[in-house]
Amino acid sequence: MSTAPAPADAASAAAAAAPKKKNKKLLIIIAAVVVLLAACGGAAAFFLMKKNGPEAHGKEKPPVARKGPSVYTPLEPFTVNLADPSLDHYLQIGLTYELYGADVEAELKAQMPLLRSRALLLLTSKTSQELATPEGKGKLAGELVSLARAALASSKAPGTQNSERGVADVHFSSFIIQ
Repeated sequence: MSTAPAPADAASAAAAAAPKKKNKKLLIIIAAVVVLLAACGGAAAFFLMKKNGPEAHGKEKPPVARKGPSVYTPLEPFTVNLADPSLDHYLQIGLTYELYGADVEAELKAQMPLLRSRALLLLTSKTSQELATPEGKGKLAGELVSLARAALASSKAPGTQNSERGVADVHFSSFIIQ
């Protein structure tokens, strides 16, 4: 006697095999999506971290010879008209320079009229769109550091001809565009 499966048994066996096969495909698809999302998340994290480095702000900090702890020298706030062609925008900005050593601070204060004049010229050449982004603010900070270094380099004091000497950074204490 042969025991051939009854037609009802064959149909139920086929029906039971089909969901297992679909479950396997679904599991593989879910695993692939999870791996793809993890890869995209890792790539996004890499680019965001790279974007937040010093070069993202338009400046790379060169090595500066330290002569002691940082000294912070604030400038009086600036209020300038921006170079927007058809719009009447102005910028109110507060700056604080980070310097290395009291001797550099004294020399920068001696060069303050020159530094303020050059900073005013730089600020009035900017548009509100340039300054609205973090990259624009970073670029401006780099240009302001360069101005301070140039002011020190043009000084007649001994040891100030090295334009990198003593000026580490500039910090914004206020930044209002209206």
